[in-house]
Amino acid sequence: MTVKLLTAALLVFGLVGVTGCDKNAAPTKAEEKKKEKDKDDDHDHAHGPGPHKGMIFDFGGGKYHGEFKPDHDKKEATVWILGLDEKTPAPVKAEKVRLVVSNTDPKIEIELLPADKAADGTSHTFTGKHAGFGKEMEYKGTVTFTANGKQYSGDFEEKAEKK
Repeated sequence: MTVKLLTAALLVFGLVGVTGCDKNAAPTKAEEKKKEKDKDDDHDHAHGPGPHKGMIFDFGGGKYHGEFKPDHDKKEATVWILGLDEKTPAPVKAEKVRLVVSNTDPKIEIELLPADKAADGTSHTFTGKHAGFGKEMEYKGTVTFTANGKQYSGDFEEKAEKK
């Protein structure tokens, strides 16, 4: 009887193992949608310095990242449009990028223009001059642009480098 009971128990555990959790099962549509939404809404992930040593930030929608960097000597700011990897240029067909720096008095509101416009009208580097960028400080603001009929907006905040 013990052998039969042991065999039955092993058979039951074997069936549970075969029909139980399938780690390779395809995710349901609901799980896929949630994963995509979580990826698009992931604004809490950390960013390192950008390829130009500027401040990396997210544009809403998860399709692009931006990099903001002021040049104090030139009194100029540059915003680069980057891909999801935060490194690769992501040219967009945008005539301008709107930059609002909210922690200066008065606020800096400026339109940055394409600095590397290609023959197809796309650019990923936008620059503009303003006397306010001559001051060394930690800038905080918003960058907005429209490409392919969709508006993208992202907030940035420079933080002092830890030494």
